[in-house]
Amino acid sequence: MVFGTTHKVKTHRLGRRRKKGGNRMVVAPWIVITLVCVLVAAGLTWGFVALMRAGCSGAVYRVSIAVAPSVFGTLEDAALEWEATEPEASNGQCIGAEIREVTAADASRGISGGWDEKVLGPLPIAWVPDSQAWVSWKAADDATAGYVAADPLVLGKAASVLAVPASKAAELGWDATPPAWTDVLTAAQNGTVALAAADPRASTEGLVSMLNATGDGAGGFSEDAMAAWNGAIAAGTVLPDADEQLEAYNTDPDPTQVITALDYQVEDFNTVNEPADPLVPITPAGPSVDAVATYLVLGGGWVSDSDAAIAEAFGDHLKTAVDSGAFEDSELQAVEDPAAALAQTTPDTVGATVKSWNVGREALHVLFLIDRSATSDSETVEYGGESLTAGDAAVRAAVDTVEGMDPTYQAGMWEYGVGADGDQPYREVTDMAELSDDNRDGLIQDLLAASENSYEGSAPLYDTLVAAYTYMNEQSADGALNVIVVLTNSSQDQSSSGTAEETATALTGLGGSTTVYTVGFGETDPANLTTLATATGGAYIAAPADGGVLEAIGGS
Repeated sequence: MVFGTTHKVKTHRLGRRRKKGGNRMVVAPWIVITLVCVLVAAGLTWGFVALMRAGCSGAVYRVSIAVAPSVFGTLEDAALEWEATEPEASNGQCIGAEIREVTAADASRGISGGWDEKVLGPLPIAWVPDSQAWVSWKAADDATAGYVAADPLVLGKAASVLAVPASKAAELGWDATPPAWTDVLTAAQNGTVALAAADPRASTEGLVSMLNATGDGAGGFSEDAMAAWNGAIAAGTVLPDADEQLEAYNTDPDPTQVITALDYQVEDFNTVNEPADPLVPITPAGPSVDAVATYLVLGGGWVSDSDAAIAEAFGDHLKTAVDSGAFEDSELQAVEDPAAALAQTTPDTVGATVKSWNVGREALHVLFLIDRSATSDSETVEYGGESLTAGDAAVRAAVDTVEGMDPTYQAGMWEYGVGADGDQPYREVTDMAELSDDNRDGLIQDLLAASENSYEGSAPLYDTLVAAYTYMNEQSADGALNVIVVLTNSSQDQSSSGTAEETATALTGLGGSTTVYTVGFGETDPANLTTLATATGGAYIAAPADGGVLEAIGGS
């Protein structure tokens, strides 16, 4: 049941079917004619009444609303129910809401700039994150504070918990007496437990857990607690979200693991997997920040007054459901005091916490240059326990690197060879973009597709590298480390306009903060590749036989 409405399902009748044929009542023709006339008249009357009662007209104009996956289904049902009431704009136009599933982390990053409409759909007019903490994060940034100025509607909450194996919870007595966060972090640092954290920059459960772990107990932020949190996760593991941590536990159960999660994630995991050592959801003692799901109309420059009015009308529909107690979502608990729930994550506190967390964590922006010249197919090397052409090994190394990169990092890919793009010696295959799930998958597919390409002649690395260096300097952003990773087995570049030394001088003259790392496969010439890399403060890397490029460039 959604918003108190029971969806009707056709009944499956068990009674006997009527027999075909048999005795039939004979109906006089005049009765048939009279009946037809009555039905026609009734139809005309019904049509007139329907016309008189018709509300909006024309095709439905819908505004886009970005909704977190956990509440996507419920909001989609709500939009359908609202649209069934035939809401209309002031000009009589039919209006509605297009619900699009976008994680709160992806929406948060996209709203800040660089929204990918191909992946995420149109820029949203309203936003439904599964935690108000994301909204406070945007409000703490001067550049985006005005985008989320509208008062949010509280839809419900999920509790931030630690998923602890039942055996470990009983051993430590946490099932009977939950520990404080300080106890949890101490236990993680001394090895009593292993903290399996979700990334605060990529998941709601990670962000809310960090806010709880680093709080000062009075709604503020503690630097000492942040230091303890960093020490605890350094001794444990960090993955993009709780789902990945839970899957890792399911594959290889570790009774010492303590996983940051939301309450419904633990319940779902136990129900689906039925682990031998089930996970117990434990809420650490003391003040606790919940993941409070909210609906809010955005105020960015792309939001017109008319679109905002439509989004606000849908918000009124939601508010009626919430106020009446009809709003139901299986993964959310009701909120008794919305004002208090919103006060848990103020822009000041969230801003200070995120700022402290980001200290020393530069975002990594990587452009891969993949050698697809004839040279790359001429040599066989060992990579990952397989014999591959040097070109295919380079692609595999790039794929492995992308798979290990943080979701907030950016990456793109060019391939190069004589005639790769007409008269241009390189082809810009994948634009730089943050590694959301869809963007990561797209980049990996582009890398694998590069294995099908091969260009005649030698590898025009030098000219390609100068163009790529200029491009990356143009992409530079505060707090980001720009890196070009060249993957090649070429020893000499006989196609470019200059020498390795001249190219190194050109790179130095371009300035900027981009760093070049050259990765050599097989019988490549390290001297030329070293010259190019060191001119930018980078280094030459002999291709690891089992990956490890990310670690070599300091991005892990």
